[in-house]
Amino acid sequence: MNFIFYDFETTGRNSTWDQIIQVGAILTNENFEEIDTFEKECILKPGTVPEPGALMVTYKIPGKWAPEKHLSHYSFVKLMWEKFSDWKNNYDPIAFIGYNSINFDEEFLRRALYKNLFDPLLTTKYNFGVPGKRGDIINLARAVNIFYPGTLKTTFNEKGKEVYKLDELAPANAVMGEDFMFHDALEDVKATIEIARIIKNGAPILWDSALKTMHKKDVLKFINDEEFLLSSEFYFGTLRTYVVASICEGPKGGMKVFDLRNDPSQFIGLEYQELKKIISEAKPKIIRSIVINKSPILMPPEPEFVCSIVGYENIGIEELSRRAKILKENIQLSSQLKRLISEDVKDEVQDQSDKEPEECIWNFGFAGAQEKALMTKFHSSDWKGKLEIADHFQNLQTNDYNTLQRYKIYSEFARLIVYEEKPEILSEELKAKIRKKLADRIFYPDTDTVRSPWNNSNRAHMQIEKMGNEIEEEGKIYWKNEVPMCGLSKLPTKECNLHKESTKCDCFEYDFLCKTKDLIDEIENEYKDLKF
Repeated sequence: MNFIFYDFETTGRNSTWDQIIQVGAILTNENFEEIDTFEKECILKPGTVPEPGALMVTYKIPGKWAPEKHLSHYSFVKLMWEKFSDWKNNYDPIAFIGYNSINFDEEFLRRALYKNLFDPLLTTKYNFGVPGKRGDIINLARAVNIFYPGTLKTTFNEKGKEVYKLDELAPANAVMGEDFMFHDALEDVKATIEIARIIKNGAPILWDSALKTMHKKDVLKFINDEEFLLSSEFYFGTLRTYVVASICEGPKGGMKVFDLRNDPSQFIGLEYQELKKIISEAKPKIIRSIVINKSPILMPPEPEFVCSIVGYENIGIEELSRRAKILKENIQLSSQLKRLISEDVKDEVQDQSDKEPEECIWNFGFAGAQEKALMTKFHSSDWKGKLEIADHFQNLQTNDYNTLQRYKIYSEFARLIVYEEKPEILSEELKAKIRKKLADRIFYPDTDTVRSPWNNSNRAHMQIEKMGNEIEEEGKIYWKNEVPMCGLSKLPTKECNLHKESTKCDCFEYDFLCKTKDLIDEIENEYKDLKF
């Protein structure tokens, strides 16, 4: 199997409203030997207000750092789609892997593709009958020392908990040189590959098991092929491992399993309501869930692994096997457990009427054949042709409510792309409508009880002011007639424009904060005529 290791730098943490500003990706073979590399950066989309704290992580202002390398956001996403699709078509079987990618980077990737009229399920869709696969190194890093103690060196925070941030884990394991720059997408990918190499070499069964859980169908096969197995779950970064046996698939997806710390024979012969009461009130839970579509950490029931798990070390492999057989062979108990699982379903009714198009990636189904054909034509057309296709989406007719909503959403996305790249070809009416919507987002007036889901300029200014005060309070900077001093100083003394009064600043962090404020001011100035 080949791997696409990838990483994004973004304008914030909200995958729906923030955006990718840099991608780094390396295609490797199964031995992590590089086959190809991809790296691109882009400018901000119109109307996007970045989180100052997110920019402070990378110390890059979108569009200002090496501007000759920057693309529009649409062109950036299009190139990324083409490169990743080319790799999938030519190097399958292939898996997309990152560091905290399943919960972060992939969510940004899916939404970037969705908002730019590409298939959002790029990483998981089938390609010539081969299912797309994805993995995540951070979960393997958290689990590896449980099964193979000492494989990775870790640091600890002030509360005594192990830290698995890449910029701490990689230096602790000496995988990169001293001049390595973290929070650059391509550099982070290189560090991720080296952590993966350590895990593969030092924990071969864990690595091989991970390769078997990169698609939900593979996960189901893994679970069903084992009499019982080890399943690791994560709670706010803390790993807990259970020895479990399968019961059935859950009504809303996932796999329901029985925690073998409990002897199922004690439940045989109980009335259903009594069993239900015991199961529902038990802590820890007796019936647990395995999320099958997020590359779960599963391990075969090797004695050395089972005996290392707290709560199971004194049960023994033979006893665990006996308990698993009861679950499989006792039809009455199995039926009762399945009934309990099927009844434990809460109907969730959500009103989609007030949602913005960007928030509806999963709400109205996926594009049909006609929509996909129009999307393909959109990407190959000139800008006038793209605008015509936006109108075509708007004018499509259907009696299906979900399909009609998708038509409207795709039409709006297409027009936003044209506005981003070629606003001069839009009618004045349409251009004014788009500018007004973006301005309303930029200047959204947060209150104590109502806040916009996206970042707005007022919130950004408050974040900048707060961070500036923190820098001063930490003693990194001195003002006015005092001698400027800063342990992080990388720039010559210069006039600081964050404060209205005349001051001097020799702090790199503070200087970057000033540039971030200038960026927010530029965004506001572009739409100031529409500020309410």
